[in-house]
Amino acid sequence: MLILVYNDDERLISLYDRFRSFMEGRYGTDELSFALLIFALLMNLIGGFFFFPLTIFSYLIYIFVFFRLFSKNFFARQKELGFYLGIKRQFTSFFRCIQMKIRDRKTLKYFRCPHCKQQLRAPRGKGKIAVTCQKCHQTFTTKT
Repeated sequence: MLILVYNDDERLISLYDRFRSFMEGRYGTDELSFALLIFALLMNLIGGFFFFPLTIFSYLIYIFVFFRLFSKNFFARQKELGFYLGIKRQFTSFFRCIQMKIRDRKTLKYFRCPHCKQQLRAPRGKGKIAVTCQKCHQTFTTKT
């Protein structure tokens, strides 16, 4: 009778090596995958309490995340990531602009050029001033 005894550490190392060799040449995780997982988790929780079809939709998102994880098409996954990062950049810049306006509301006045709609700012409390737009070089007067 032959008895084989495996050390648990060797088994874990072996499993890790097999998984690492399986993942070679595959896309893996990125910021979009993480955001989709968080979104699917929230949808799953909300669907479990209130609206069941959201749970089914969250399962579809999980499937898509695993598809991206094991995909070998790097170009398509990078294209998806670029699209996501572009949308994220628009949202973050919008909220950063609002945060900046709130922070500077006592010292600066924000306004738009009447010709090109470029956003400009000037110090508060200067009265009526002549402003030259840096984008279209039109001069107009405004009250600060």
